[in-house]
Amino acid sequence: MPTAETLARTPLFGTLPEDVVLRLAPWFTPRRVAIGDVILTEGEPAAKLVIVVHGSLVVCKRVQGVTEALVARVGPGAHLGEIDLVDGEMATATVLAESDGEVLELDADRFRRMLVTDRPLFAHVARVLFVDLAEKVRVTNAQVRETIAWGLDACGELAG
Repeated sequence: MPTAETLARTPLFGTLPEDVVLRLAPWFTPRRVAIGDVILTEGEPAAKLVIVVHGSLVVCKRVQGVTEALVARVGPGAHLGEIDLVDGEMATATVLAESDGEVLELDADRFRRMLVTDRPLFAHVARVLFVDLAEKVRVTNAQVRETIAWGLDACGELAG
């Protein structure tokens, strides 16, 4: 099953037991994307996890509400939209296909249905999502500390 093989190779799901990945694969919907296709739009409902199978995507954020800045470029194995899947809020960035390719999508409705129909599977998926999000918070916290320290040093507040 290509979807299961793809999920097993991703950093997000690669640590799950093989039988869990096999149960998870049918919950995802494959989608072909063409260069320029919009996958997620910042500020609009998203509520889906996206896994890159082939091709590359670019992640952009609005700056000053007008200009979009490139935040990241991601390729096969990368995942996006996990925050929107978990909290059901609006997309936190715009994601566009940089090339033709394929993605796998798990939308929030299917994710919630998983909770009802296969709680053990849902627990596995929720755990990897929470661990992933926790790691992102830790990285962001470290970046904030570095930025604050840089600012204090630049202002002479860290002299000593």
